[in-house]
Amino acid sequence: MLDLLTDRPRASHRVADESKVPILLDIPLIQSLKKVATENDMELSMVVVTGWVAVLARLSNQDDILIGYHDTESSGLGSGHQADSSNIIPLRLDLSDEPSTFQLLERVRKTASSSMNRRVLVRDNITETAGSPLCQVAFRWNQASLHSPSLVRVELELQLQEQDNEVIGNMKFHSDLFNLDTVERHVGYLCSMLQVIAADEDRLVKSVDLLSQAERDLVLAKWNETQREYPAELCIHHLFEQQVKQTPQSTALVLNGQSLTFAELNARANRLAHRLIELGVQPESLVAICVDRSFTMIVALLAILKAGGAYVPLDPSYASERLRDILKDASPGILIGDYHGKHVLGSDILSTLTVVDPNMVEANSDPKR
Repeated sequence: MLDLLTDRPRASHRVADESKVPILLDIPLIQSLKKVATENDMELSMVVVTGWVAVLARLSNQDDILIGYHDTESSGLGSGHQADSSNIIPLRLDLSDEPSTFQLLERVRKTASSSMNRRVLVRDNITETAGSPLCQVAFRWNQASLHSPSLVRVELELQLQEQDNEVIGNMKFHSDLFNLDTVERHVGYLCSMLQVIAADEDRLVKSVDLLSQAERDLVLAKWNETQREYPAELCIHHLFEQQVKQTPQSTALVLNGQSLTFAELNARANRLAHRLIELGVQPESLVAICVDRSFTMIVALLAILKAGGAYVPLDPSYASERLRDILKDASPGILIGDYHGKHVLGSDILSTLTVVDPNMVEANSDPKR
């Protein structure tokens, strides 16, 4: 199976709702692709399917690509022959060593010719589900009617035929898995890949830029427009406290099925902050934190900021010697540590610090404070 990203999860019992995106490969592109086909002693269909295989490798981030391949010309079948489970060839390509477009063309030619000579049947190589052949991705070439249904169920099927020196067709897809705009982008990627195959046989398949200018602008520009105006004179814990006032009962944290509201998180941070102030924490005081990733970690960070200090984060998954070196360099006077954090650091290090267990502070504090 190809690890294709879908817009919706694959269900065990899907509704067979098929949609199509039209495709037109114009005369100049087809002339260039025919030249490539002639130079490599292969059919035009094989050049086109090479582009499709290359795109699938990029979409799935996989090097082992398997698709169903049906070409009425190459298979010796008539153009009106239906693409059923007995004449689709399983075409499997290996892109593991980063081939150039020329190298991938050669692999497609050899693999397709070998498969057709052996007359391998898809039902012997593709998984069958509920008695009906399932071919995840397929390619159909020069069938008499592109509107006729395929007898093989597919998630994505590239259906093309040559007509008046152009190539027309569509990309058929299951709309319960993919959105229309997603498949339209896939078609755009195919056209980009075919343009490169026609122009540059030395280009590495994985280096081809598939994005259109519009999609590139969307990804690099629009989605990165993250600059926002905000009250720069306020610290993060001040902004947090403003949010507490606005939505005190809204969920602030979720972990392993448990949650804290903004009001609850603020109360716990305040209680720990009061304890730190009692221990002498003031502006620019360094306080180390060595706790598991949990509510406690967020509470501790906020508490230190509320007390006016600066935190020194220690990951308890690090080696003890590394944590000790960090403590030696930073020289904090206070450590906030839970059971795991204190165990990792060891008693000799803890004896040199004022240690605060946030869980003990919480257990011994007035919950109304």
